[in-house]
Amino acid sequence: MQTEYSNMKKLSTCLFLILFSFSAPSFGDDISEFQIEGMSIGDSLLDYFSEEEIKKSKKDYYKDKTFTAIELTSKIYKDYDEIQIHYKTIDKKYKIFSIDGLIDIENLKDCIKQKSKIVSEISELFKNLEKKVRDDWDMVSGHGKLHGVTFTFNSGDTADVVCYDYDVETGYEDHLRVGVSRKEVIDWSYSNPF
Repeated sequence: MQTEYSNMKKLSTCLFLILFSFSAPSFGDDISEFQIEGMSIGDSLLDYFSEEEIKKSKKDYYKDKTFTAIELTSKIYKDYDEIQIHYKTIDKKYKIFSIDGLIDIENLKDCIKQKSKIVSEISELFKNLEKKVRDDWDMVSGHGKLHGVTFTFNSGDTADVVCYDYDVETGYEDHLRVGVSRKEVIDWSYSNPF
């Protein structure tokens, strides 16, 4: 019961931050206005972490090394259990190209309910963004199903609210993911599933 309350509190906080951290006009024009735990697309990871922390957090998911993923778990995060970030592997400034906040969810039904609330509020605030709903969608990796909504900016960059429903044998944990990505990362990730 405590876990459910904790998850609901995190999701409510997450929803509040999504809706009130930026103004609608700037969000509609520039994806870099979207913040997750204070970080935005285009920021340098070095503004938040040491180079040693970044290197220790690397994940070797992809054959193509154009981008590198890092995953960071911290008790100081207010709204998420984990943060996943992609940067260009050769970039010594570690500029953020995508950032996702993950919230562990034990029950897919609860995740979908919370996802729907967040999507509904975003849809009301940002009516001009193209919205694509994908329920019961196969992961490119083949590891399970996705249930989510993608909002697309004029630039092709995206904001996503997605429930990840992994197949049990993968060992990955189901979660709600809220994130933003540059088009360049999106195009690259579709050709490089892990």
